[in-house]
Amino acid sequence: MAELGQIIFDILVFVLPLYFGNAAPTILGGGPPIDGGRYWKDGKRILGDGKTIRGFWLAVLVGIIIGVLLAWIINSFDGVIFGNPPIDIRLEYQEFYESSIIYPLLSFLNLADVLANSLVLGGVTGGISTLGGMTGDMVGSFIKRRSGIPRGKTFIFLDQLGFLVLGMVFIYPIIPCPPLWLAFLVPITFLTHIAANLFGYFTGIQDDPL
Repeated sequence: MAELGQIIFDILVFVLPLYFGNAAPTILGGGPPIDGGRYWKDGKRILGDGKTIRGFWLAVLVGIIIGVLLAWIINSFDGVIFGNPPIDIRLEYQEFYESSIIYPLLSFLNLADVLANSLVLGGVTGGISTLGGMTGDMVGSFIKRRSGIPRGKTFIFLDQLGFLVLGMVFIYPIIPCPPLWLAFLVPITFLTHIAANLFGYFTGIQDDPL
């Protein structure tokens, strides 16, 4: 049980910037759409008005900020044990960095130590994972437009997990998280997304309960 609690804690520290970044466009979005109002060859919008330039880049900024903030908080409590069963407050994903695909190149360029700084790594991890998440969100919108699903309506699994999959793909060259993490992240992300949508539906923020 203690090991399970530690795994969940470590995963949440890693993925929270992506979660916050993915949710940010709902509040911070608006403005010109990424597709510029253009249509695909099927006569339907490429992405739609819901995917905006401002929402995309502010989401990445939120991911960076949350990543740095979490790293700073973890540093303040690093090594502290709390709870019963006990959980070690740590930045576990930092341990995966030296085994990453990109680490030898960064070492050759004498940049490895820069990214090894926990605050820098937190910001980079949050920003790149959110960049991947927003790209996944756009891919999902493209598929939904081709499928004739209107804006705001749900494409089950694609809406809940598309951003997670691309977020993990984008960050993998820097943080090669273990497969066990992904096994936890899929159900956690799916259920969290459903819960957030239900909250938005019952509070009037969105029309679709899923």
